[in-house]
Amino acid sequence: MPTLRALPSKLLRLILYIRVSTAREDMISPELQEHTGRKYAADMAAVIVDVVYDLDLSGGSFAKRSIGSIIARVANDEADGVLVYRWDRFGRNIELSLANLRALEGIGGVAKSATEHFDTKTAAGRFARTNMLGVAELQREQIGENWMSTHARRLRNGLPHHGTPRFGYWYCDTCPMPAPRSPRGTRRERKSRQRCEKCASGIQIPRPRYSEALTYAFQEFAEGKPVSRTAHEIRLEGVRTYAGHLMTDDALMDIMDTGFGAGYLRVSASSQSWADELPESAVVPIGIRKIDRFIWIPGAHEQVIPSEDTWDAYLSRRKAGKRIGAHKTRAKYPASGLVFCIDCGDKKGKPMRAGSSRGAGGGKYLTWRCSNIDTGQCNHSNASREAVDAVILEWLQTWSKDDGTARAVAEATVAASKGKPDDSEHWKGEVTRLKSLKKNLVRMRAAEEIDQEEFIEQRDEFIREMAEAESKIKHSATRKTFNIPKPEIFRGLMEEWSRLDDDTKRIALKKVIWRINAGRGEFHDQGRYEIIPLWEKPMPDSETT
Repeated sequence: MPTLRALPSKLLRLILYIRVSTAREDMISPELQEHTGRKYAADMAAVIVDVVYDLDLSGGSFAKRSIGSIIARVANDEADGVLVYRWDRFGRNIELSLANLRALEGIGGVAKSATEHFDTKTAAGRFARTNMLGVAELQREQIGENWMSTHARRLRNGLPHHGTPRFGYWYCDTCPMPAPRSPRGTRRERKSRQRCEKCASGIQIPRPRYSEALTYAFQEFAEGKPVSRTAHEIRLEGVRTYAGHLMTDDALMDIMDTGFGAGYLRVSASSQSWADELPESAVVPIGIRKIDRFIWIPGAHEQVIPSEDTWDAYLSRRKAGKRIGAHKTRAKYPASGLVFCIDCGDKKGKPMRAGSSRGAGGGKYLTWRCSNIDTGQCNHSNASREAVDAVILEWLQTWSKDDGTARAVAEATVAASKGKPDDSEHWKGEVTRLKSLKKNLVRMRAAEEIDQEEFIEQRDEFIREMAEAESKIKHSATRKTFNIPKPEIFRGLMEEWSRLDDDTKRIALKKVIWRINAGRGEFHDQGRYEIIPLWEKPMPDSETT
């Protein structure tokens, strides 16, 4: 009688998904999740083809997380499914979690949990998994309620809803400030912050130098001084934000709007997390910009402003300030959006905006102002708006009177651009080849022909090469040439130029001018400006001077 042999089953290829929402020690560490996941995969004869991390991301939303990309990779046959430590790592929103699980299983993928084993091929197994996801959502909502209670207790005690030091303040006069926070959160601050008995109360005290800058800002604003000048003076003193950024006008206004320097705590008027009813001493919303969503209640910390009159004057000026109107689509000047500063060290140039300045004799000059002047990063003075308009007019007149010489040079430039071979098909073929090699690499890892370290090294190399090839394809797709207008077009434009409004002039200029570069030079020197027509626009992959 012949011996029957079982056919070897397909080795399951899984992507190990690791998520942690905070840096607290009582949370499930990434190391524990990875160790447990790899052990489970080894026990069930599966192979981990990749490990994907989502750190400091909540399970209540899928927008910023990697679940969608994992499902796409399963659809591309890079893996057979996803493995999580337990089901709450997949998500804490039952509706979105089930939707993503259906999307994954709808393309033939599988979802596994290393610690909560359910046979999801059966109705009972799917029911159990749904229950675990429901419990995860319940826990998330309970955590949110606990935080609301914590915030309410802190605010009742006159403390802000979280312990991050506000600008101008610190916890005590003995503990040093930590390094600037990480751009993605406060993890670096938590690890480096020193604490002492003085910090136990949580009441912040004025910090020398920074509190003085905040006091000065309130006083200057209350007296009607420009915020831009105040922010500039603070930058000259070397004072930056606690994140290490330059103090801009908007950053300074945001700091003062909180009211913390005036001894207040800012809370949402519609929030139910801080008090049952409004305190009698609360300051009502003043109805400007985003401030109309907040109220201010007294805090336990010391104010840095000299008196309550300064705060009242601040609110009065903010209330009397101009509201932000609807965006106007009509240009106010012919060169709006075309003038760029190239003297700031940025090869791409910095857009310049319209403004005005006073000369030594008291005269007013219309200018194009580099936005980096506000932060002290621009090297040259303002550009003359009158000189820019004169350069534009001279350029148009030159083209309207062209005898064919300038056009011949421009056509040669366009022809040289057209002569560059279109290599998009080559790069598309390269992407296809790399995808095939990547699939083969996954199969080799699944068959254990290569170890995990070699797999990761080669996979990352393929990903890098694919990104480069896709970038080349994108640049080829955006490359296009422009037809050079005939001299008759320029002559007709010059005949109508004096009768056109500024918005129509700008529309016409955008048809032929890519940008106007403003270099270093004297205010009225027209030689510092260079007009670059559309047909001389650099390719996306080339450097902009």
